[in-house]
Amino acid sequence: MRNKFFKKIFVSLVLIVLLGVISAGCGSVAPPPGPIILPCTLTVYSQGFWCYGYVWINGASTGQWIDYNGAVTITGLIAGTVANVQIVDNFGWDSLTKTIVLVAGQNILTFTFLDCP
Repeated sequence: MRNKFFKKIFVSLVLIVLLGVISAGCGSVAPPPGPIILPCTLTVYSQGFWCYGYVWINGASTGQWIDYNGAVTITGLIAGTVANVQIVDNFGWDSLTKTIVLVAGQNILTFTFLDCP
């Protein structure tokens, strides 16, 4: 009688473990998380008399005009990207290209009289 009791307990434990293993494999798997896109802004300051014009980023105009001793803020940028920034005036004269790796939040870049022709 004692042997039958232990046999029943052993079979019951095996069935519980087997059902646990089967049911653990049947759960839904969450999809892997996608890339996290962090927005950021870039504020460009002009601190020179000859530093005025349109602000260009990576070879494309942002449409933002900056006066000497002025500032513009460009929005809609993505953190982690590299931005090559220039100021191009009405006559096509461009400033020194400054490179910045954008981080989340506000980024600041300053052009001085040494950066503009």
